[in-house]
Amino acid sequence: MSQAASENPFNLLYIFQTIKKYLVYIAIVVGVSALLAFILTLPFIYKPEFKASTIIYPSSAERYDVINLFHDEPILFLYGTSKEVEKLDNTANTEEVKLHVIDSLNLWDAYGVDPENDESPKYYVYRTYDGNVSTTQVSGNGLEITAYDVDPERAAAIVNVIVKKVDEITHRMVTENKEGILKMYQKGYQELAEQLALYTDSIRGIRQKYNVFNTEYQTQALVQQVMQAEGELAAKQATLRSVLKNSGDGPQAAGLRLEVSALRSRVYSLVNKNSGSSINLESFREGLDQVLALEELCEYLSRDLKDAREKVEYLQMMDEANYTTLFIPEYAQAPDKKARPIRWLILVATVLISSLVSVMGAILADKLTGDEVEA
Repeated sequence: MSQAASENPFNLLYIFQTIKKYLVYIAIVVGVSALLAFILTLPFIYKPEFKASTIIYPSSAERYDVINLFHDEPILFLYGTSKEVEKLDNTANTEEVKLHVIDSLNLWDAYGVDPENDESPKYYVYRTYDGNVSTTQVSGNGLEITAYDVDPERAAAIVNVIVKKVDEITHRMVTENKEGILKMYQKGYQELAEQLALYTDSIRGIRQKYNVFNTEYQTQALVQQVMQAEGELAAKQATLRSVLKNSGDGPQAAGLRLEVSALRSRVYSLVNKNSGSSINLESFREGLDQVLALEELCEYLSRDLKDAREKVEYLQMMDEANYTTLFIPEYAQAPDKKARPIRWLILVATVLISSLVSVMGAILADKLTGDEVEA
């Protein structure tokens, strides 16, 4: 054996020579592998499976956003974003959905799992389920739901049950969200109504306490009475001074003093709230300030209450309306052509892989034996 031959340099020529040398063995390995692949993919061994699928699209969560709903110019969203698709994907793969599908269609028997006697039945049924059912996010913010089964009708039923259950769960969450928002606004409306009623009662009490009933008219009347009384008092005081100056302190002056004293008392009662009079300018002004402040506050509260009532009515209408949470272009239909196994693809893959493995095995065997390869 020569040194050059024993080294067997690894090149393309060497590979061809090795294949030629071990061609019979390689052909046997490839032939046996192809035969096994053909047998194992026969319908009575590998039952044909049918594929059913559909694509669903989420509606936009912004449709129930309070800030957007009551904006002056709300933005109307229709389809959801990728975040809503992720939520649908997560929902479709929850244990609640899986168990509902398995129980509804009795996939325990279809998957060969005995829930009463098998050890860890959920593990085995979920493992088969996960191998046959998949969800994939697709372009356009959609979620594709796919199911394989040996029964085409059942494959379509699996997809449609998943869609309906996902829609039910999503609808339930949206309904709970709408009801929560409605209760929040109803509570706010009730609080505003109670606050407005409290301020209205306070205004009524202040009006009775300070005798403030007709603000504009009473203000003019009281000011007029005060000015008239003060004018009469000033006139009488001037007359008294004139009489005292011209006639001295006589009976006429005494009478004028009584009139001046009476007018002073009248002015005092009309102006000072400590006079004991139920109607006076100082007390009226104090009550009027309180009434005007509360009336202004009630005006603001009335506007807020009106706005809150409109929102509550709108939310009640939304709560009663049966809004869709999913857009379903088409429910899954029973396929009429098997989807797997793809026999020709399995055979081609088997031939290629077995050829590669057998050639590598032949090269390894030739290297280990160290035999000289003939040209």
